Amino acid sequence: MNKVSPEIAERWGRALQERRTMRGMTQSALGRALGIRGTAISNMERGIRAPSPENLRLLDSTLQAGGRLERLWKELKNNGQLAWLGKLSELERDAVSLLEYQPLLFPSLLQTEQYARMVMRAISPWVSQEEIDSSADARMARARRFLDSTSPVLVTVLSEQILTTPIDRSKAMVEQLEHVLQLAQGGRVTLQVVPVGKHPGLVGPFKIFAPSEGPEVVYVESAARGQFVDASPAVADFKLRFGHLQAEALSPGQSVDRLKETLEGLTDD
Repeated sequence: MNKVSPEIAERWGRALQERRTMRGMTQSALGRALGIRGTAISNMERGIRAPSPENLRLLDSTLQAGGRLERLWKELKNNGQLAWLGKLSELERDAVSLLEYQPLLFPSLLQTEQYARMVMRAISPWVSQEEIDSSADARMARARRFLDSTSPVLVTVLSEQILTTPIDRSKAMVEQLEHVLQLAQGGRVTLQVVPVGKHPGLVGPFKIFAPSEGPEVVYVESAARGQFVDASPAVADFKLRFGHLQAEALSPGQSVDRLKETLEGLTDD
């Protein structure tokens, strides 16, 4: 088992801080719930103090994290690797711009809570409601942070398949379309729809982050876990791919009209 580096401890600590803040608890209140001082919580959040197994269990229970904090710590400690979701959240927070392509679903930062829950349940129907709740809470926290700030600037290309073959025709899908349409019309998001067919997006979903400092990073999604790519040639390849997708897509104005058409079709049902 590898020793946990300060960087990894700090990343886990930031995940703890985000969860505590999400639940509306102070460090002192959380410390009292665990039977320790608030300064101990502060030290864990800053990566100075490692959580004990008992701390991990109590933190997950008190913060209703569904075992997320314990799983995250074990992954970091056993693999010596950065947990992809924690790093993804940090990149979203620190990025100046984000280029994203999605072939099947609306981007997670643009999802409504009901749509997110519907997607999670469809993808993993065997997981517990507690796990769904925990994952949905974390996703909505990321989405709110994005909506409440002016960065990153989000430019997204969506496959028309998301509109022509919606995963559901319920009220949740209607609300999701209304939400994305509002963001696109309000200028918070630049959105383009690429017609179904042969195009560079067949490689699958990906995101290109331009951080405030340092080189650009690509995140390639997968069912099991994401992969981060920071080698310059590979990043350049994904940027070229995204540029080709934009060139083949409808213009932002035409894409908004396409969203409206889909919404009208759903509300007429």
